Amino acid sequence: GAPLPIPCYGDQLQEFGAPGVNAEGRAHLHYEETDVLLNGGEIVSLRKPRISFSNLAYGPMLDNLQNSARIAPAIYGMGLLAAIPDSTLLALAAQPKPGKIKGKVNWVWSAEQQKTVIGRFGWKANVATLREQTASALAGDMGLSSHLFPHGNCAEEQIACQQAPVSGMPEISAAQLEQMEFYQLALAAPAPRQQQQASIQRGALLFRQAQCAACHQPEIKTAAFPRLTVLGEQLIAPYTDLLLHDMGPALADQRPDSAASDSEWRTPPLWGIGLAKQVEPHVGFLHDGRARTILEAILWHGGEAEESRNMVQQMSPQERQQLLNFIESL
Repeated sequence: GAPLPIPCYGDQLQEFGAPGVNAEGRAHLHYEETDVLLNGGEIVSLRKPRISFSNLAYGPMLDNLQNSARIAPAIYGMGLLAAIPDSTLLALAAQPKPGKIKGKVNWVWSAEQQKTVIGRFGWKANVATLREQTASALAGDMGLSSHLFPHGNCAEEQIACQQAPVSGMPEISAAQLEQMEFYQLALAAPAPRQQQQASIQRGALLFRQAQCAACHQPEIKTAAFPRLTVLGEQLIAPYTDLLLHDMGPALADQRPDSAASDSEWRTPPLWGIGLAKQVEPHVGFLHDGRARTILEAILWHGGEAEESRNMVQQMSPQERQQLLNFIESL
């Protein structure tokens, strides 16, 4: 059910190459901007990316190419997300929700378990475990092989890439992969801040009234987690349900993945989101970084979240700022 790789480029464009291996090409982002008018008179410009390619070293792209830009998600709190049991995700999917909101799990093929399982990591919940996500990123982003992805990311028709010298077979040992996984499992999520302020508490109420909490779940219980026992049996506040939701045609990328359609995306966790611009002032939000602010990200919501977006759009400027203050306090 995963997207098929292009024979001459694989499933991820590589703009750099190892010595003796040509870079695959360059990707370019072009933005189309539209204005949205908010209650109170504020105008917000939304930008939608369009991708083009140049300097293609291994031939033209296919006519039926499906492509989508991705930004790297934060990796803190991943262990707690891994400790949420499948039964909880299935229960959340079956839970009645307000308005048009539904939610479903993504059933994906696990290279590690060699069977179809529930996905929870990645923008489309298309990876089942943190170990598999790490091995996939090592292969896709850096071309490093492991026992889960023994061929790195040399495309089928790239002979020079396949014949390039490597440091081992595989290059990342099972022990190294386990250590990288453990490091991410142990990274704590940032604690929320300023929760006693009246403006923050008012924003939390508006967050619930706008039905944001139906998908961005404030409380989830983890289960016993033998890999790192301290993560088990905790009540956590990730502000996600790890489910897929149809976000409407404006966010559709024409690239379905397993059970996820092109317009379905996993609810991203909100914990720590208010610190994002402290880490990187030019950080973007949503799967492709198109949103320059949290407000822009909200205004891109459609589909199941259309009613929530409309409620935010119709809030008074003071209420909208209180809502944003609350989200930024997480």
